[in-house]
This record gives sequence, C-alpha cells and structure tokens, in this order.
Amino acid sequence: MKSNSIKPPSKKQLLNLRLMIVIGLVCMFFFMHSLLRTSVVGYKPLYWMLIVTFVYTFFKVIYEWYHYWSISVPATPPVTRQYTVDVFTTFCAGEPYEMILETLTAIQNITYPHETYLCDEANDPYLKEVCGQLGVHHITRVKKTDAKAGNINNALAQSSGELCVVLDPDHVPFPEFLDPIVSHFDNPEIGYVQVVQAYYNQRIGWIAKGAAQQTYHFYGPMMMCMNSYGTVQAIGANCTFRRTALESIGGHAAGLAEDMHTAMQLHAKQWKSVYVPQVLARGLVPATLSAYYKQQIKWSRGVFELLVTSYVKLFTKFTWRQKIHYGLLPFFYLSGFIFLINFSIPVLSLFMNVYPLKMDFSDFLVISVPFITSVILIRHFVQEWVMEDNERGFHAVGGLLLIGTWWIFILGFIYTIIRKNVPYIPTPKDVKDEKNLKNNLPNIAVLVISLSAIACGLYSDWSPFTLFMSAIALLNCLFMVFMLIASSELKLQMFLGNHNTMFNIVSNVKTGKKHFWLLRRRVYTGVRKVNLILTVFVICISVYVSREDTDNGADVGNAGNYSVLHNGENSIIKPGSADTAGLWKIINQQQLYAPAARPALLPADSNKTVTDRLTQLKNILLNPHIFPAVKGVIYPKGHYWYKNISPLTKKIIVADFKEMRAAGVNTIKIYGPNIYDHSTFEAAAQQGLKIHYSFWIPDAQNFIDEADNLDDVAKLILKTINKNKTNADITAWNLGNSSYQQLSSFYHTPQLFYAQYHYIRWLKQLVNDIKLADPTRPLTFDVLPVPALATTLNLLHAQIPAIDAFGLIIKDKPSLKYITTDITAPYFISNANPISLKNAAWPRGGIFYASWQDQQSGPVTTFDGLKDVWGRNKPYLHQISMAWHGTIPDNNLPPVRILKPALTTNPGASLPYSALIYAYNKWNVAAYLKTNLRFEWYLVKIDAMGSAINMSKIGDGPTIYVNIPPGSNSYRLYMVAVNGNNANNDYVTLNTPLKN
Repeated sequence: MKSNSIKPPSKKQLLNLRLMIVIGLVCMFFFMHSLLRTSVVGYKPLYWMLIVTFVYTFFKVIYEWYHYWSISVPATPPVTRQYTVDVFTTFCAGEPYEMILETLTAIQNITYPHETYLCDEANDPYLKEVCGQLGVHHITRVKKTDAKAGNINNALAQSSGELCVVLDPDHVPFPEFLDPIVSHFDNPEIGYVQVVQAYYNQRIGWIAKGAAQQTYHFYGPMMMCMNSYGTVQAIGANCTFRRTALESIGGHAAGLAEDMHTAMQLHAKQWKSVYVPQVLARGLVPATLSAYYKQQIKWSRGVFELLVTSYVKLFTKFTWRQKIHYGLLPFFYLSGFIFLINFSIPVLSLFMNVYPLKMDFSDFLVISVPFITSVILIRHFVQEWVMEDNERGFHAVGGLLLIGTWWIFILGFIYTIIRKNVPYIPTPKDVKDEKNLKNNLPNIAVLVISLSAIACGLYSDWSPFTLFMSAIALLNCLFMVFMLIASSELKLQMFLGNHNTMFNIVSNVKTGKKHFWLLRRRVYTGVRKVNLILTVFVICISVYVSREDTDNGADVGNAGNYSVLHNGENSIIKPGSADTAGLWKIINQQQLYAPAARPALLPADSNKTVTDRLTQLKNILLNPHIFPAVKGVIYPKGHYWYKNISPLTKKIIVADFKEMRAAGVNTIKIYGPNIYDHSTFEAAAQQGLKIHYSFWIPDAQNFIDEADNLDDVAKLILKTINKNKTNADITAWNLGNSSYQQLSSFYHTPQLFYAQYHYIRWLKQLVNDIKLADPTRPLTFDVLPVPALATTLNLLHAQIPAIDAFGLIIKDKPSLKYITTDITAPYFISNANPISLKNAAWPRGGIFYASWQDQQSGPVTTFDGLKDVWGRNKPYLHQISMAWHGTIPDNNLPPVRILKPALTTNPGASLPYSALIYAYNKWNVAAYLKTNLRFEWYLVKIDAMGSAINMSKIGDGPTIYVNIPPGSNSYRLYMVAVNGNNANNDYVTLNTPLKN
C-alpha cells in the first residue's frame, strides 16, 4: 500500500488562511466585548458560568488558529547513508495472536534494512516460536517496571541500532514505512521523527468512527504547524528515535503519557523533532466504550500529571514555543468541566427560572454568527491538509463522543489532585458486546436531570426563554442518548439483523449517505476555494443587519406605539396628524425660566368657557359609561419577546402584578395571542387581577383585494377565544387599533367608501362569530378621538350593535376635546397616555392607562408607561394610585427640563445640553444646585412618523455635550432625573425652534 504525500500550502493559501484568522480574531474580540457589557448581565452566577465556557472556547480556538498559522511540510532529504534500524513492538498477555502475527509479518516486509524485536511481557511460548520462524528477536524481562516504557528500555539495552522505531502491536506498517523517515536523521540535531497515526477499523462503529475523527485535525494541520514551532509531539506509535537521543535522557520516559513525557525530555535536552505527514501504517482505534474510556482516563491522568510535575521541572529548558505547547496541551482535558457547566446552565436556569443573559436572540446572533462562521470556515479551509479525503467534514460523531466523555476527563483531573494511581493497561483491541450501565451512569444522570429541568421549567413558566433553555437542555439530552446508543451499537446491529424491515431501511439510509458523501465532497471543495470571500460576506451581512436594527423601525401593531410622543406636559405631534395645532402650545425656550403654569384647555375661549369645559370633561372622565369598577393598565411586556433588552419571566410578571395591586389596579389588558399568555393567566389569578383580552387588528391595508389577510386574522381571534373562554379571569374581549379610521389615509373617494364598506362587513361577521363563540362576555372595539369621532361611533354602533362598547384611545391632550356628551354610544377609556390626563382628572374607574412600563423592545421604544424602561416610578404613578386608594409612595422629585443651546445643530457639532430643575419658584440650572438627583441622557432615533425606534445612552450628569448626528431631525434627546426608585424626565428635539 503506497502512502500519499501532502503538499505544503502555497503563498496564496497561506495568505488567505492568515487573513481569515485575523478576521476571526476580530470577530472573537467583538463577540467577547459584547458579552462583557454590563447591560447584558442576567443572573450573575449563570452569567459568569457562561463567560467561563466562552473564554475556554476562545482560548481553545486561538490555540487551534495558532497552529494553523504556519503550516509546513518538511521536504524529504535525499538519502546519503544507510542507518542501522531496530523496530520494536510489544505484547501483553491477553492481546489477540492474530493482531501480533499481522504486525510482525508487516514489520518484516518493510523494505528498508532493519532488525525486528518483539518485547513480550508475557514470555509467551507460542510467540517465541513464531518469532523464530519469522526471524524476529524475542525479548522478555523478569523485572516488570514502568509498563510500556520499561519494556522498550529493556529492548534498547539488548539492541544496537542507530535508529529505534516504536510501533504499537495493533499498527501495521507499510513496506515503505522507513523510506521518508531515515534521511531526516542526517541532521545530527534531530532526535525523533513522528509520522501519522491512522486507522483501518474506524468504520466498524460509532465509537471507532468518533475516536478516529477526533485525531484528524491533530495529525493534519496542527502537527504540520508544530514542524514550524519545534514542538512536534511524539506519539506512542509510529515514532522513530535516534538511539543517542534516548540514551541522553536515560531511555524512553515512563508514565501514563509516556510518549509526551519522552518528547518533553528530548526537547528539554535541545533535541529537535520532525513530523512527516504521511500515512505509513494503520492501526486500531478503540471500538467499544469501555476501551475508549480506558484510553481517555489514562491520557487525561497522564498529561495532568506531567503538567504538575515534569513541566515545572523542565520549564526553563524549553523554548518559548515549547513552554506554550506543553503548558496548554493538558488543558484540552479541562473540557470535561466546561461540558459539565454547559449541562448545568440550562438545568439551573429552568429550575430557578433565571437566565444568564439579558440579550435579544437576534442581537446574540448578530454578535456570534461572524465568529462561528470564522471558526467553521477556517476549519474547513485547513482540511486541505488532512491526510485523506474521507477525513474532511464536520466530524459530528467525534464531537458527540467527546462531549459524552466529560466525566472521564474530570475524573482524570481529580485523580491528579488526590494523587490516585491509574494502572497502565494497553487499550483493549477486541470488539465485543458489553454491559455499559456503569460507564453510562453519569450520562444517564445528565439525561434524567435535564429532562426533569425541562418539565419543571415549562410547567412553571412557558416563555420564549424557557423554550430556548429547554431546547438547549434537550440538545444535551440528545448527546447523552447518542452515547447510550453508541455504547450498545452491537446490540442494535443484532436487532437490525433480526428484523428485515428495519435492516432494509438502514441499508437504504446508508446508500443515501454514500450519495450525500459525494455531494458533500464537492461542496467542501468549492467552499474551500471561496472561504475568505464567504467569511467577509457573512460579516458584512451581520454588520448590515445590526445597522438595520439600529437605524430603521417597523410598522408596529402594539398598544404602546402611538402617533404622539410626549414631552412632560407637552406634545410633539407627528406631521400629518389630525390636529397639528393642538389645544396646548408647546412651551418655548423663553418660558423655561418662568414658573410652570397649567396650559389652557381652549386657548381662544373665555375663562368661563374653559371652566365649563373642564367641568364637563371631568364629569365624563369620572363617570364612565361602562366598566365603572375597572381600574386598569395595559401590560405590553413581552409583546416583542424576540427584541427585548430584558427577558420576561413569570417571576417578573408576578412581581409586576404585585406592584399593580399595591397601586390599586384590579384589571390588566393584554394583547394576544402571545407566548406569555399561560404565565400571565397564572400570575393574574395568583394576584387576583381580572383580564381584558385584546386582539390587535392590523393597520389599514387593502381590505378589498387582500381579504385573505383579514380572514386569517379572524380565524386566529376565534381560535384564541375558543381556547380561553373557560378562563374566568378574562372579563371582556377587545378589538384593538384604529384601523377603520386609518382607511381615510389610504383611500380617496369613492375607493374609501368601498374600503369602509368591506371593513364593516368583515368586522360585523367577526363580531357575530365572537358572540356565538362566547355570548357571555362583553366585546369592545377601539377608536381614536378625532373630529369625526361622534359620526364614526354612531355609524359603527348602528351597523354593528353587537359591539357592547367602544374604547377610546387617548394618545394626547388634543384628543380630549372630541370626548363630549354628544356621544350616545357606550364608551370607556381603553388606552390613555397618563400625561394627557394630568391636568384634567384621574378617573376612578372605566379606564386603562397606556402602559405599565415603558418598553425598549422590538422595533419600538415607548415613553407612555407608569414606570420607565428600568422600572422606576414616574410622578403620576403615585397620583393615579391615590385616586385608586393604592399605596404607591409619593414621587417628590421636582419638575425637570432640558435647556437646549441657542446654536444651529449642524452634523458633527458638539453642543451642550443642560438639565433644569424647578425649585425656589423658578427654573434653575441643575449644575448649580446641590440635589440628590442623578441625570441620565439618551439619544433617541425616530422614524419618519415620529415614533421612537431605538434609544442609546450617551452620558450622565447635569450637563452633557452631544455630538450632533447626520439627520438631526430624526433624533430626540431624552433625559431622566433619578433618585432611588423615582424618576422624572424630559424629551425634546435637538434643535431650538425659531419663532417669528
């Protein structure tokens, strides 16, 4: 059998590889930097556990990339002389005769002149006779110390060859085994030459396949790079030593990892090493779980022992490359602890209902995908230098086997700490059915605990985060199931052999895998040619997605996304809104130093008219037509779970509902169907809160041509009602959004008439279907107070009398003037921004305030909550609580404003903005007052309609300098004054408006 030689990388390939590694390091730094932000820290113990696993993974990847940086293949020097060569192989009692005979025969067939020695620990008479027939020297010993190393050293003392080859008894050398090796020893500094360790039994089962896959990259590009660093690792098999080199260290070094120990001793003596990347022999890889585990416990215990003993003693004698190599190599076996942490994180998260990160899934993908892509593509690129074509791929079986060996690696580390000896036992070579219950117990424990955590987590809190953690825990379960199946593969094969149908299915799968392998081979070859381009492309896509998330908003169907954003008592009204003049004027710059005054309800009217109107409005607000006992607030948390700065858990929901009860709230409105419905229902029942369940009707679309969309909405609504109508805590259904009134913005007469007709017909059918499904609960429909409010309500009430009441969306103060006693249809306040009622009245019932808490989630940021984004109380929460006989403490913070510079907001300019505090009957610059207030500043990005879509912190303190961004009209400045759990705020444009 002729071996294939590997070509070294070309200059272009090496340049591409190094560019990808540099890009990968940048992506890694970006990933880690993003994870270390304080804003993403979730439950700290789990967070730091996760960081430990990431840091270990990063160092492991860096270690690999370090070994890919300088791949080299040494040229075989010309043969100038002939060496005397001794070839040693060993035998221990119990090893199969057939294997030894095959190896001895193959050694004798090596074409280069040599002497063969069988180091027989058993002094077996049969093998002594066989050796005589084959012309092999049979050697044994009486004093059996130092295991394999002692056996080799005994043979060294009875031989005289200049070169000594150590072959494991299961490795069959090719006839040309020595040809590419011996000429390297013409360099008198070379102490040993290592060649590839390859296998011929890797296809007999998953254990053998996985164990072999774990070696492909090590014996390929990593060992080739060790040529460049002077750190070529001696392996227990297929290594050729210079006799004088071994004699200089007192012979083959002993230990469980005797090959690594020998290499350390030789390198410390300044001997050099060479790696020849050719398959010149094939051996056996462990094919059963017990054999594989015995090999791994021996190696892990052995290398940890070398780290704490020999490495310390020889440290000063190594080159700096060798210090890195021998210092870091043992840390591979610390992966057992990392896997255990990875198993524990989802388990603890699900049992404790906590999460390690406060990060949106899409944000996590943006920061992680470039790094993951770099790792995958670099790995596939260097597969150009693996030994054989079948060694290319993802090596999934090897990875699964590695994960399932976690506890063996931990055991090796513990044995090192407690100094427990592990006997040197040759890795079993036979393949037989085994009872692996004892070997599988740790993995069974992980499986059972993970399944229990999944059941517990999903039972207690059904949310995207528990689903995500459950998915990770389930993945860990699948890893453990793989180990159980792989360890019983012989039984599985026997079962398939006795069942023709299953056997045929498996045979067809194997046939399909062969075709897939050919396709995969072509794909891998193509990908390797464009790896650098693919890496850059994926990074560009991630950067683009990240910028899109920051710069663009979407049309949002959320109860908290209003047309008007509020600045204290004042409104910033969108262009094109119904009443751009408004009932109140925006306070201008000249008014900032004047005492705060209540704005007039009707600026052009007399004082008597204003007084009458205030009295009328208060009577309306204080005497609702319907739901007089409802003291409600909308709970929009979790509506955009996939883009939320903080994970929403049942624990958070329960805490919010407790505080709502303290504020006097007795009813919440939620929008659904939502993945949090289950947790919300349970928490509401626990806290005694009633629920108004609302469905968001999409914004106005082409209701004539796209009727299917409306039909889908109707089906979803009815399905949800039928599912939840037995829930006694749901006291009403609501159809949210003012999409009917939005039609006028999309259509002109006469198309508008047909669109309205179509919409009313669809709505009437939906309302009737809802009443048939649940005739006991009231059904309400939301409308927006505009000049045509009375006409709209009268029309809808006449056309669809089954609607029990109409919910008014009070988004701003100007909306109030359209609520009059002329409206005869029953109505209530379905959605009120509390700032709009601040100077009117705090209703005692029949109202839902816009939001319990401001939201920074999804493509929207809102400022209409009773609490701010961080959960701090706004001033009017206490006032509402007082009206509802709640117990929320007073927010005694003074009014605050932002003082804007009287300068042009040119892009790139750095302009000062200061906080003002109303104290001592005047506005004061906060920097000149001694207060307990802490000021936070945020730059808010808005879309073309004026809705906030993104908010980022830009500083702290009473005064800041803002770098004016391009398109300053698309930004607002948001300032929060904080003291303890109380907050006050102001929200302004960046520029100072000019007045005539």
